[in-house]
Amino acid sequence: MQAESLSSIPSLWRLYAGAAVKRGRPVGESLPALSVSVAGVRADYDQVQAYNRVCGFEQQETLAPTFLHILSFPLQMHLLMDNAMPLAPMGLVHVRNRIRQYRPVGQEELLWIDCTVGETRRVDAGLEFDFTTRIEANGEPVWDSVSTTLSRMPGKAAGKKTRRQDETPPEPEETWSLSPDLGRRYGAVSGDRNPIHLYPFTAKLFGFRRPITHGMWSKARCLAALAPTIGKKPFSVDVRFKTPVYLPSDVCFSRQLYQSGVDFQLTSTGGRPHLTGEIAWL
Repeated sequence: MQAESLSSIPSLWRLYAGAAVKRGRPVGESLPALSVSVAGVRADYDQVQAYNRVCGFEQQETLAPTFLHILSFPLQMHLLMDNAMPLAPMGLVHVRNRIRQYRPVGQEELLWIDCTVGETRRVDAGLEFDFTTRIEANGEPVWDSVSTTLSRMPGKAAGKKTRRQDETPPEPEETWSLSPDLGRRYGAVSGDRNPIHLYPFTAKLFGFRRPITHGMWSKARCLAALAPTIGKKPFSVDVRFKTPVYLPSDVCFSRQLYQSGVDFQLTSTGGRPHLTGEIAWL
């Protein structure tokens, strides 16, 4: 394992400038074992407020669980820009994400963040790999996540998925109208300016007919709707990003409550699944 320690969170502007010109190289059966950490990280108040507005969270003294993903995201980009990493960062697609939060994290807390390149898998559409992130406060684990990302390989395409005849779309609880500029607004507060989210012409460069919303916006918006149910309980939330949410569009949110947690979905108005997720109490 090649481990690196930084004195501060790296600049995403600088990382994206390099990512725009980085070209991929042939990839073997695994990616290099890389890790990076940084101590003494504190969330920026203005960024937190702007993030909450874009994602639908109430303004509060604690950080949204998905904001901690945003806080650590520059470390993922830093690893992607490492000379040993053969993949080009632009055009990567986030396909799954699991977060575990052991307690609410205050906006003023100083955090230690560690990010590691995890397992790599060959799949029909290309190469999947994990980023594993851990966050501690005062030496206590408070949050961790596994983000699974797909690098689509030339000549590879995901199989077309259709709903089975006996499956019916869930009854929508809420319908959200997503504006054409949502990817740019979320990108401005999150720092994630992957071209697939920004404009029609930049999305088309990577095979999408229109910009698609960030998967982590979709997850965050669902958690904002579920915040009263979650409260301050420790929990895990697993999400699979099933099909792209093109911008603009309308999406439907639904949930099913259980004693052990919550299942939830984000679908098109016609019932096509965009996101499925489960919350479990820890």
